Amino acid sequence: MIAHKLGVTPQALLKRFRNKKELLIAAMKPCRSAPWLDMVQEGPDDRPVNEQLTEILQELASFFSEVVRRMEILQWSGVSMKELMASFEEPPPVRDIRAIAGWLHRLHDKKMIRKIDFDATAMFILTAMHGPAMLTQFLGKPPTGHTFNEYISQYVNILLHGLLDSSNSEIEQ
Repeated sequence: MIAHKLGVTPQALLKRFRNKKELLIAAMKPCRSAPWLDMVQEGPDDRPVNEQLTEILQELASFFSEVVRRMEILQWSGVSMKELMASFEEPPPVRDIRAIAGWLHRLHDKKMIRKIDFDATAMFILTAMHGPAMLTQFLGKPPTGHTFNEYISQYVNILLHGLLDSSNSEIEQ
């Protein structure tokens, strides 16, 4: 079916790839740059951080919803995540952490956020969007009952304001 749509024979298609597994990996990889990644690499701009972060997270959450479905197909087909990551020059999660950390660092340079561990915060952001996408796919509904936008709004609020009440004098640093 794939070969037919491409206008080649199945043999020609398999010749391009060493085996069916490599063909499947190539078919499941995103074929264009993720919009959220472009936004992160081009920013930040001068808008309030919560606006920019919300916009990025909406794109990131949408991206992860698609990626989770692709990963599920690959796992069902017997492709391990280790094999998938090995098919990239740089594993996407490593690239993504670096990109978000860079965006956060540039926010700090513009005095829009305080100094933080940019890499750890980038990991928080990625996992906070990947986890719900994965659980929603597994459960068939959002695990917390929040809509997509409600969840992102809650997350942005917690990320930017933290868990502790700022009036609490017992805040530990």
